[in-house]
Amino acid sequence: MKRKAVWIAVAYFTAMAIAITFPGIRPFNTIQPLIFGIPFVFAWVLSWVAGSVVIFFILYRTYQK
Repeated sequence: MKRKAVWIAVAYFTAMAIAITFPGIRPFNTIQPLIFGIPFVFAWVLSWVAGSVVIFFILYRTYQK
């Protein structure tokens, strides 16, 4: 289970690095539409950061035992 959790984390953070850097975020770099009152580009980055919190929690619970 620990090895699987680490691979999931590696895959997520690799996808995150691609999705929020230059080629990944460029199509979403617009002010409209607004999501919860913030521009879509900020919501895009915030969603990846919120997902990383979930991944870190899963890793913490896996290695706590």
